[in-house]
Amino acid sequence: MNGRDFAVKALAEKGETTISCNGNSMRPIIAPNEKIHLRKVLPSQLRVGDAVFCRVNGGLTVHEIGAVDGDRFKIQNHAGHCNGWVGAKCIFGLAIRIEDRVLVSDEELETRKT
Repeated sequence: MNGRDFAVKALAEKGETTISCNGNSMRPIIAPNEKIHLRKVLPSQLRVGDAVFCRVNGGLTVHEIGAVDGDRFKIQNHAGHCNGWVGAKCIFGLAIRIEDRVLVSDEELETRKT
């Protein structure tokens, strides 16, 4: 089991975890080696533009939600390249912070519950 698989397990069991960025596809939002703080959220709390930790095309990655169609989410890199569509069960966590930069605050998440 690799670090990303452990992250899936940690999110399921604890609801939060941190991973390191290992690529360039989300620049300038996320740079290589930056720490990505993830939180498990309800599918209804996800929005277009959110960075999520998900399984798409067999790999575990952090990419953006490019569109939502019912219970399906379009996963893409920051340049807009579509990696594919996934169901909510393939999204394990929302990137809430990169290092100390807040992407989605606790207050924002609360408003998304309604």
